[in-house]
Amino acid sequence: MTRAETQTFALTAVAQPAGVVRAITASLLARTTRYWKARTAMRHLSEMSDWQLADIGLTRSDVDMVALRNPRKLATQALQEIAFERTRMTALHGGTDPKP
Repeated sequence: MTRAETQTFALTAVAQPAGVVRAITASLLARTTRYWKARTAMRHLSEMSDWQLADIGLTRSDVDMVALRNPRKLATQALQEIAFERTRMTALHGGTDPKP
């Protein structure tokens, strides 16, 4: 190896661990940010009245169920899916909320 190749190799070897640390740090920061945003959204939903929740297609039990469920799935995404499905089912049944 020439001296230039050795220096390039050495710089690459030194830069890689720093890049890995940066990537891990960025990932942890992104996860923490997502967690706090979801927690804030859930807190706001919990503070809403039953009437307000009904306006967006949710019930109090939906919020409680998602809050206690698997934390890997984003809570706000799960609630959006519930509201969308409930709205779709209501439209299919002529404006009446179907009973399970």
